[in-house]
Amino acid sequence: MISILKKWTGKQAGAVGRLGLPRGHSFDLDFHTIPFHGEDALIEKHYVSKRSRRQKGILAFLVQDAETRVFCYANGELRKDQQNDEILRFVRFWKERTGRYPEELIFDSKLTTYAKLNELNRLGIQFVTSQKHRT
Repeated sequence: MISILKKWTGKQAGAVGRLGLPRGHSFDLDFHTIPFHGEDALIEKHYVSKRSRRQKGILAFLVQDAETRVFCYANGELRKDQQNDEILRFVRFWKERTGRYPEELIFDSKLTTYAKLNELNRLGIQFVTSQKHRT
C-alpha cells in the first residue's frame, strides 16, 4: 500500500499537467492517521482526531491544491521522528516537478518546527498556519 502511494504521487504530478489542469499556487497540507487494528509491533501510536485519542496507525501526509482540490502529494511511510521534515520534502518535490517552489502553504501550526518555518521564509515561500482549538 505504501509504495503504491509513492508511485501514485509521482504519476499524479505529471498527469495534472497533461490534463491541462493549472499547477497550483496555494496548497493545504495535513497529516492523517489511518487506524491499524493488527498486531504489528512496528506500528506507532498517533493521534486520531475523530476519536480524540491516540491509537496505533499509519501516519499519512497529504497535500491538496487549495483551488482545484486535487491531491498532488502523499506520503504514507512516515515515522514520528520524520514528520517535522515532511513540509520541506513536499517543497523539494514540487520544485523538482514544476521548476518552482509553491507560492503558499496552509497548514496547522503543529505540523512542523520554528526552524522549518524559518527555512520556508528563507526560500521565499509564504505560509499560513492555524491552530486548532478544542471547545
